[in-house]
Amino acid sequence: MSNQQSESSLPPVAKGFGLPFYYSSLTNCAVFYLVDLAVLEPFVANKPVKAAAFDGQGIVTFNYQLYTGQFPFGANIVKEIELNIIIYAESQAANVPKVSFEQFILGDEQTKTMGNLRVHVPCDNDIAIQAGIQLFGEPKFKTTFTTNLPSLNDPSVKTWQFTCHDPDYPDNEEECILSCEVDVQGLNPLAGNYSPITEYGTQDGKLIAARWNILQPLNSYILTPEEQERVVTIKFGKSKHPMRQDLEKLISGVPAAAVRTFQSPPAAIQSRAYYL
Repeated sequence: MSNQQSESSLPPVAKGFGLPFYYSSLTNCAVFYLVDLAVLEPFVANKPVKAAAFDGQGIVTFNYQLYTGQFPFGANIVKEIELNIIIYAESQAANVPKVSFEQFILGDEQTKTMGNLRVHVPCDNDIAIQAGIQLFGEPKFKTTFTTNLPSLNDPSVKTWQFTCHDPDYPDNEEECILSCEVDVQGLNPLAGNYSPITEYGTQDGKLIAARWNILQPLNSYILTPEEQERVVTIKFGKSKHPMRQDLEKLISGVPAAAVRTFQSPPAAIQSRAYYL
């Protein structure tokens, strides 16, 4: 195959961007739900994909991300949420393995034919929105977030709390799209080698995919029925935004089945001052 033919099989890289994109830091909290496959059908209809099945159920997941990208002009700090359905491309159906939900969460599905079909991606950063749309075919829109996350700089914070605001009501929590609290205190995590994560999108009317690598194991929690109600608390606000409506269609009344968390380690540390 010639270089020209090889290059033509790849989507173009938008001007002003370079790939791959390197994350200087990442904080991530993902919640997973097992739902009826029929609930997912309207979201995959008329697309060249199928919802992945796990003992007759599909997966809906959303993940909150706080990350830093380093550029020549300085740091670019981004907050966003991905609302995803786990799918595979119809063209790869013959390669899709049979794995359990727990095996999938821990990363045992290493063919990576299964991955995230983004339904909505709210984000607070213009550059990240432009890159997500132009490079990866993400359905991104701009909004704001309120967060209270575990941090080495404030050990008093024990839970993961994040609120995605309606773009038209950025200061009104009652009008929010989603508010979530994840409390994994007292649970013993399993180390999961989930990377690379396949992320599906659409560009020029074609299905595209890219790999997202998190370079350390993630803390994974497979929730028992007793833990489900305690660990994840979710609230839908009064927002009329399509994401809020789709969240209710997808996971209303469904308990969370698993959680994954990740925080990249510090790159430098300044210690406490002392008297001289």
